[in-house]
Amino acid sequence: MANTKIPVELLPIAEATLTDGATIAWDVSTSPVAKVTLAGNRTLSAPTNAINSGQYIALLVIQDGTGSRTLAWNAVYEFKDDTAPTLTTTGGQGDLFTFRYNGSKWLEVGRNQNLTLS
Repeated sequence: MANTKIPVELLPIAEATLTDGATIAWDVSTSPVAKVTLAGNRTLSAPTNAINSGQYIALLVIQDGTGSRTLAWNAVYEFKDDTAPTLTTTGGQGDLFTFRYNGSKWLEVGRNQNLTLS
């Protein structure tokens, strides 16, 4: 298949580690598949640099050893019934979220919670 172009959103993407802090930034053009370990109660800012409508992103949110950390989601994340999820509270466990961009909002399309990661 000479000269076949594969859209960047279909290429295998390595998981990036987001920097934990009071407010967590996420550049989804360079890190569409990411993880973050929460070391305190945090806020996830709106993703920056979306490639286009229809883009999918995934975020693994991990509790540190202490656990019971909370995450406040920016209003651009849309959840079923407009209700943000309650995170798993067990230290070392994780929650995986996937979203699809519609041009203005990131619509949740999947969630898998209370994952044992090791």
